[in-house]
Amino acid sequence: MMIKKLFLIIILGISNISLAQNSNFIIQVNNEIITDGIIGLKLIYNVDNKKESSTDLKYVPGNLILNKKLWSKINSDSTNEIILSFNYQTFKKNKNEITNFQLSLSKNDFKRDYVIIDIYDFRNRKYKKWYQNYTDKNYLVNKVFPGSGIYPRYVD
Repeated sequence: MMIKKLFLIIILGISNISLAQNSNFIIQVNNEIITDGIIGLKLIYNVDNKKESSTDLKYVPGNLILNKKLWSKINSDSTNEIILSFNYQTFKKNKNEITNFQLSLSKNDFKRDYVIIDIYDFRNRKYKKWYQNYTDKNYLVNKVFPGSGIYPRYVD
């Protein structure tokens, strides 16, 4: 019985050692939380004016999971630009469509209580009509976190 308790304490102690860091991110496309369809998720970061990328991250709705090495790169003083990039796959009218989204993140975004990333894909005419005046891209990214603002809709 004592060995079982000791084994349980060791397991719990190991699980508390930080092997990965979670950041509270929710990614939405056209007001729908993405639960699947993300392909090629990666972070592109600029360290001492050299672009590096990492695919050592995972997304589960509500959590962006980073390994310890990537977390230390993000928090490094030499890292000055962070971009989250992924392909989003959808099926519409029996047709497979893939779009690439890239969004800038700050170091503070990884430390916030939560970040909701709203992406408005302009392939949907409704969102193009509402938000196309804010960007030259084919999509608009709005990061929502405590104290942030939102883009007002354009209504004619």
